[in-house]
Amino acid sequence: MPKDRSYEATGRKKHDFGRGSKWCKRCGDYTAVIQKYDLMICRRCFREVATSLGFRKNM
Repeated sequence: MPKDRSYEATGRKKHDFGRGSKWCKRCGDYTAVIQKYDLMICRRCFREVATSLGFRKNM
């Protein structure tokens, strides 16, 4: 279950752009968030769920 990252719950000020404005919808991490195709998940979570999302490795 993702952490509650709402600005009211964390007491942080609202960021409109930059790293602090986007977080992983799966684990709540702020680093390495993949925004392409509106995924909004971090690279670590992406590696876990990529096959279930329909992505596959190109060799």
